[in-house]
Amino acid sequence: MVPEQTTSRDDLPPVQVQPIGYVVTGYDRPEVAPPQATENFGERASLVVYERYADGLSGLENCPHIWLVTWLHSQREDEAAELRCVPRGLTGTGERRGVFSTRSPNRPSRLGMSLVRVAEIDGNVIHFYGVDLVDGTPVLDIKPWVRGTDVPPRG
Repeated sequence: MVPEQTTSRDDLPPVQVQPIGYVVTGYDRPEVAPPQATENFGERASLVVYERYADGLSGLENCPHIWLVTWLHSQREDEAAELRCVPRGLTGTGERRGVFSTRSPNRPSRLGMSLVRVAEIDGNVIHFYGVDLVDGTPVLDIKPWVRGTDVPPRG
């Protein structure tokens, strides 16, 4: 049983994070970038990791895929505030759903996740396939994709 929340958490301090690097892609605006990285695994891009974080890449060469946790910096303020949107597959219907039930890049938190395939790592630069990000998108973290763990259990 989940306990009922009786207090508001609106008084929590803001979360502050610093990017560990940024992506280099051929897209200058969100509306021209592919909607999902897994739908664009043929295109190559790069993640430049700031030198102070480069040592954290050790062992990543053993990971065929990684999750890029990003800050969707090109999102307009009015889009970030919208809590209902029309999912890409339903654009003809006009059906609006809550943003948290979609993969829309227009989110109040501006956080994004992209599953990409590692091509090679050259010093502090990760070359990858699976581009859905705008050039210069800040990367907040990298997580390895783990076979079995990143697939929900049956049942």
